[in-house]
Amino acid sequence: MSANSPQSWVAGWYAAPQRMLSAGLAGRGLRQLVHLKASGQAIRLRLSNRYGNEPVTLADVFVARSIHGPMVSNHSVPLMFSGQTNVVLDAGADVTSDPVSMDVEAFSVLAISFRLEKGDALTGHMVSSQTSYISSMEPFQFPAELSSMEYPLSTSSWWLITGIDVLASTHLNAVVAFGSSTTDGAGSTPNTNGRWPDYLARRLKEAGGSQYMAVINAGLSGNQLTSSDNQNFSQLGGVRIPEFMLGEAGLVRYEWDLASQSGATDLILHIGSNDLRAGVNAASIIDGLKQIIQNARMHYRKVFGTTILPGGYTKEQNEQRKIVNDWVSGEGNQLFDATFDMASTLPAQTDEAKLDPAYDSGDGIHPNNNGYERMANAIDIAKLSGSDPV
Repeated sequence: MSANSPQSWVAGWYAAPQRMLSAGLAGRGLRQLVHLKASGQAIRLRLSNRYGNEPVTLADVFVARSIHGPMVSNHSVPLMFSGQTNVVLDAGADVTSDPVSMDVEAFSVLAISFRLEKGDALTGHMVSSQTSYISSMEPFQFPAELSSMEYPLSTSSWWLITGIDVLASTHLNAVVAFGSSTTDGAGSTPNTNGRWPDYLARRLKEAGGSQYMAVINAGLSGNQLTSSDNQNFSQLGGVRIPEFMLGEAGLVRYEWDLASQSGATDLILHIGSNDLRAGVNAASIIDGLKQIIQNARMHYRKVFGTTILPGGYTKEQNEQRKIVNDWVSGEGNQLFDATFDMASTLPAQTDEAKLDPAYDSGDGIHPNNNGYERMANAIDIAKLSGSDPV
């Protein structure tokens, strides 16, 4: 993927789409909050009905700056789709809005509002770690940009929205984080942007200059690298989840989650833990990593590997984890542009197969905010491409 020229599009936020169960949103208004990772002068919104079985019609699509909860600034910007205020998402389709002029800043929160006029939302992102809002009225008759009082219900998922591209005012590249729940941010404190890609974004901002890059999170909780079946994963955060909702294999979803990110030059892979827990052996995971590295070279300037975290494995599974990690740090280093040892930052002092309690969210598998920050700190940002043109 070529580097951006000044004032070109770059991914500013992303949520990997997955199949969702109906939440009865037809006829309601939604106000969904997203945390941008790029600054610019214009935006375009990406929507998806990939898992829908019928067309979905959205009306009164607006974007505004979030103030607090469902409250937004007085200035809402309408989004158009081929010049129309309504948009129909056909079953299986992805749609991008027309560009709209709007000054936005990295690390600000935008509120995306619309009315789900017809159809049902069966595509979304389950673990958002961000509170968004739903109207109580059905049907929702008034414009979606009206008072926050009309959005008294909440959701911890994103629905139908998958990305925001930003027209960067200066040259800017993006780095994509690809993984499962420990990239998605499961176990982090909601509404704090405490995922490891968030902490990486803060580090890059502090570094500034040519080292700064937008950081895009393509994590998907419960996801495996090698299999789309996920038969052993019906529990996520203590909640029973139908296996079919946990996403296609990383090797499959790569095509839409990684190949389509505007301005992305770098990729960080942190995936394979759920494969281990499902009984997949190290050799199969290594083969999958080799395949995704090869595919990524068609789109990315640099591809980085990471070691798999401890926690939540049987003795046999943990031995397979060690084999994968030894390959990543050894032979795999010849295939990756560099590797980052995230696993060594979190093990308990008394048992390297377990998470240190200081960095454990409480389930023995997912880190807390402090743990995610340590994962981000394991990344040598000097190895990334930064935003210098090639």
